[in-house]
Amino acid sequence: MKTIYNILILALIVSIMGAGTLDIGSASALTSCYRPTGWYASEFILNKPSLKFNLDPIGESENVTVIRESVIYRSHYNESLAVILTPFDLFEEKGLDIRLQMPTRNITAYTQFLVLETDDMETRLLDLNMMGGRGKRWVLDISYMQLLPEQPPTQISNLTKGNLKVTFVPHINETLPGIYIVISAENATSLSNENMTELSNIFDGIGYPISFNMLAREFESKITIEEEHDLESALGISPDDFDWFEAMKIELEWLRDNRVVTGLLDDDIEDIATIAKDTVGEHNLRGRHYNDNWIQGITEEMLENEVTKLYTGEPTCDGFSEEILPSFNLQDFNTGFRPLEIIFESSIQGQTIRIGLIGIGILFVSVFVLRWQKRLRKRKKR
Repeated sequence: MKTIYNILILALIVSIMGAGTLDIGSASALTSCYRPTGWYASEFILNKPSLKFNLDPIGESENVTVIRESVIYRSHYNESLAVILTPFDLFEEKGLDIRLQMPTRNITAYTQFLVLETDDMETRLLDLNMMGGRGKRWVLDISYMQLLPEQPPTQISNLTKGNLKVTFVPHINETLPGIYIVISAENATSLSNENMTELSNIFDGIGYPISFNMLAREFESKITIEEEHDLESALGISPDDFDWFEAMKIELEWLRDNRVVTGLLDDDIEDIATIAKDTVGEHNLRGRHYNDNWIQGITEEMLENEVTKLYTGEPTCDGFSEEILPSFNLQDFNTGFRPLEIIFESSIQGQTIRIGLIGIGILFVSVFVLRWQKRLRKRKKR
């Protein structure tokens, strides 16, 4: 029994401590991560009905990377930041997806743990008060795991404080004698006096039948090294400290000035840029237009109306390599004065010109009618 539970607990510890990542465009690939690729991005669907976009001119320009339907170029706010433009048509959401993406790189961290483990064949988990550590600021986490085939899920109780974690796993179930106990101390090779005091307090607090000092004699100890893989920003600045507002504002203005996107009002740009710091490069957390407002994420109303659906898969840990970016910056290519385009586009400038032309037309017709009536009266007098 002890051998079986040694294997099970080691698997449990690995599942609690371990992590990994995947990096697109780089030599290595990781399978999971704490901070996925989207955490290093701000993303919006430009799906307001009055907005129009055309990626053909920018896709044919120099200094862009085209991958399938996406156009990638260097940001006009920070040349090391990627701008990814992709036509979007999923469920009831249609428009242009704009993603500002930080390049990332893989990192590996090594953490040392002192692991102590023992079997108590007489104590029942049911007899212990797992809430007894709250007064000493121990945090309780209870989960259930299928440890043995054809048996109900087993309650796993974890008590955590500082660098200490104490795990209790019943041999069969909570009502029968037999508990496997594992203590892990992060970045330690032995228990300090402070650790001993904290462990004595928690074992007394949960009502363990013997003191920790007596139980400690039964523990077997080992040192383990856990390897953690993750992504980090390659820009030398974290996503939390990056100015997403200014980056998004400048890029949207550039797209409007070069007529990649038309119908984008100043208020739209301001609202999108304001939310940009809160959006993430994942479907459930990106920004979008709904009910005449720019919002972050997906609302219950959107789900009820089947506007979109929640993505329930794992976050993407592909990473984003700097090698994907083109060598040079994208320059203005469509900023010249084109009156016909401006007149018919759904922008304030276009609307103003149309109103002005209508006014001029009405004035011209009015003058023509007045002159015609004047001439008609003169003829009648003759």
